Amino acid sequence: MVLLKLRIHLKDHKITLVRRIVQIITFILINYVIIETIFAINLKGFEDLIKVLPILNTPRNPLSQGAGILEYIFFSIANGFFPLLLIAVFILFILFTNRSFCGWVCPIGTIQDACAAIPTKKKTPKTKTHKSLLNVKYVIIIILIIFIIPLGLTRNTNQLFYLEFKTQLGEFGRKPIGYFSMSEFIFTYFIEFITDWSTIFNSGDWGAIFIFLFYLLILILSIWYPRIYCRYFCPYAAISAVVADYSFLKLSRNPVRCVGRSECGICEKVCPKQIRILEEPFEFFTGNGECNICLTCKEKCPYNAIIIKFGNV
Repeated sequence: MVLLKLRIHLKDHKITLVRRIVQIITFILINYVIIETIFAINLKGFEDLIKVLPILNTPRNPLSQGAGILEYIFFSIANGFFPLLLIAVFILFILFTNRSFCGWVCPIGTIQDACAAIPTKKKTPKTKTHKSLLNVKYVIIIILIIFIIPLGLTRNTNQLFYLEFKTQLGEFGRKPIGYFSMSEFIFTYFIEFITDWSTIFNSGDWGAIFIFLFYLLILILSIWYPRIYCRYFCPYAAISAVVADYSFLKLSRNPVRCVGRSECGICEKVCPKQIRILEEPFEFFTGNGECNICLTCKEKCPYNAIIIKFGNV
C-alpha cells in the first residue's frame, strides 16, 4: 500500500522530479570545482565548455571558471568592444529554447527553488503590486544601457574622458552586472562581507551594508515568494523576456480540454511566476516573456490541456 502511494505520488510529480535532477546535475557541472574537491581530480579541460553560460553567473564565482553571457556582453561594452557575435548567440539561444534554462539550469533559480521547497504557506503579491514590481528589472537594464553604452563609446572616441568616466563609475564600471546579480552576492559578496563585517561596519560603508541586507532579504523572501529575484530583479530575465515572446518553443492550451478559470484555474494557482495563463491566447502563452517553461502548469493540469509546442504551428 505504501509502495502504491509512493508510485502514485512520483507519477503525479514526474516532471518536477526530472527537473530537480537536471537542476542538481547542472548546478554541480557549472560549479565543477565541487566535483574536483570531492573526488580530488583535475577538470581543467572542462573549463572551456562552460566559459560562457546562457544564464546569470558571476565571473567571480570561486566554484566556476565561467560567467554568464550577459556579464560578458556588458563587460565587453564597458571596455569599448561591442560583442555582436555574443549578442546574436544570446538572441538565437532564447529563440530556440525560450527561458527553459532559467527554469531548469540557472544556479540562482535552483537556489531559489531550494528555498521555496521549505514547507511554508506560499504567498503571492497583489496583482497590481506584482505588475508594478515586474518593471524593476527593466529599470535595471535601462540604467545599465544609459551608463555602460556611452562608456564603451567614449573608449574609442576620447580615451582621457573614458578613463575619467570609468573612474567615476567605480565598481559599476568594472563589473556592470555586479550590483544587480544575486549570483555575485551568493558566491562572492556574502563570504567577503561575513569575513570582514567588523571592518565594513567600523568604516561606515552603508552602501555595502545595504546591498548585503537587501539580497539577504530577497533570499529569505524566496521561501514564501517563489522566484522573487527572477521575477523582479534579474537583468538576464529582463532582456530574455523581451525575446521570449518570439521563441519557437512555447506552451499552449488545448481549447477543447481546458475548462477555464471558473471550473478549474489550477494552472494559474500553481504557476511560480504568477502568470495569468487563462487570460492569454490558446495558441501560446509566455506571460509577456515571464514563463520559465518549468512545466508545473502542465504537470498539475487535471485535464492534460497544456501542450509543449515548437515552431509557429
